Amino acid sequence: MTTASSRVGRRFGKYSLCRLLGRGGMGEVYEAYDTDKGRTVALKILAEQYSQDERFRTRFQRESHAAAILQEPHVIPIHDWGEIDGNLYIDMRLAKGQTLHELLKKGPLEPERAAAIINQVASALDAAHAEGLIHRDVKPQNIIVTPGDFAYLVDFGIAEAKGDTHLTMDGYHIGSLDYMAPERFTDQPTTPAADVYSLACVLHQALTGQSPFPSRSLEQAMAAHITSPPPRPSVINPLVPASFDDVIARGMAKEPDDRYGSAGALGRAAQRALKGNGHTPSQTDTMPAPGNVGPGWFGAQPGGPATAPTVAAPAGAMRGGSGTRTLLIVVAVASALLLGGVGVVIGLLANQKSGPEPSAAPTIAYPTQPFSAAPEPATTTEMPSAPTAPTSTPESPPADPEAAALQRLRQRARSDRPFVAAELADHWVPQLSSKRPGVVDEGVVWNNAMILQEHLDLREQYRDVRLLWSGDWSTFSAPDYWVTVVGITYPDASGALAWCRSHGFDRDHCIAKLISATHPVAGSTAYN
Repeated sequence: MTTASSRVGRRFGKYSLCRLLGRGGMGEVYEAYDTDKGRTVALKILAEQYSQDERFRTRFQRESHAAAILQEPHVIPIHDWGEIDGNLYIDMRLAKGQTLHELLKKGPLEPERAAAIINQVASALDAAHAEGLIHRDVKPQNIIVTPGDFAYLVDFGIAEAKGDTHLTMDGYHIGSLDYMAPERFTDQPTTPAADVYSLACVLHQALTGQSPFPSRSLEQAMAAHITSPPPRPSVINPLVPASFDDVIARGMAKEPDDRYGSAGALGRAAQRALKGNGHTPSQTDTMPAPGNVGPGWFGAQPGGPATAPTVAAPAGAMRGGSGTRTLLIVVAVASALLLGGVGVVIGLLANQKSGPEPSAAPTIAYPTQPFSAAPEPATTTEMPSAPTAPTSTPESPPADPEAAALQRLRQRARSDRPFVAAELADHWVPQLSSKRPGVVDEGVVWNNAMILQEHLDLREQYRDVRLLWSGDWSTFSAPDYWVTVVGITYPDASGALAWCRSHGFDRDHCIAKLISATHPVAGSTAYN
């Protein structure tokens, strides 16, 4: 079987494969040169093991057709599609930019920028909905943003035409759980309202840097989408106007017909929220009842609630007879797991230093913008306490400077944890420091205040720096180190070590660390 790495530099029919751009569940995307047309394109190739599977073939072929018929500027144009040597492929315009997922690794966007990007994606979704197509996988990974902030919606691989059967894989709902509408967990019909919900989830992440319901398991994710009230982005990120809270609340309403009547209506509401303007929804902002969706549904709809509920709807309130039974079962299972304490730490993370204790990183110019994190969100989940330090509440900073420094370290680690869990799992990253109170480095005895200052200095110099506490992640041999890592992932240790060398670090100031909750300590660290 041809692997992704071995394809680079080879020919695939008339295409010369230049480099791998990305890998997903169905296959890989390459930058390729079309030797017949003389142009560079993005070429998506379905993984070989799926090419003979009729379910996957159906999805892939449908992506080609669905996207090709859309003429909206914010949908990536399709040049061609077909099959070469038993592999299905799709030839698309190569957009120069990065995904919204990659952009958010640096932290949340300014509200103005977030609203502008979401508004563009909403235009693409409205065009798809007008053709009777539902994307069903709206997420940051499927949004490409060019250097000029022009947004493209990509990957209609699981798009669903009105009347299509629901495609599932071994009982698992297709899509990304972090952005999946509540009705997707039941046998309710999927309508454009599901895309509106997902787009609201993406807007929340763009404003705060984290998904609406960071969860540790499938059951927790399902329970949160079904029963938890929509989060308030202004609470998580004080730089976000409070008017966005209402936009998220309505966009993520539990009932499909309580949401905005179109993706465009959500986008316009986000633009109004920038000015803090209140808005009484008109009839054109209401969502038609499921099943009445078609190219002409964007007009005024009679009735419909004016605002999203501000509290979680009871599980039994979901519509549909068998759908309600399915929902009750899901909530019961999720609640049993949660109350029984079966919370498997999704950490999947680790960073260990198992050699000479590194001192602070040298002052070296780094040609990127410094990472700027939003203020740490309030949380009710406490980190395990370090054995030597007192605890206190964020509202009442302790008078003791050491205790205050420890509190800030905990807050930093808590706010970084969702990103690390979601983005760094099972990857190698550069590790810049590892300290704990009392450790002696070059004759200096470190304390919490010094550790915090070292982290803040690194945070100023390098983008996407994250703070971990070793007690949370199983690959650490020492349970109470504060560890600073760079959130740039690599498939193996060589990439992370190359990053260290390229920035002038030696083995005492930068090592490679595998972020994993299950990998044994041995072999999880590599040195220059």
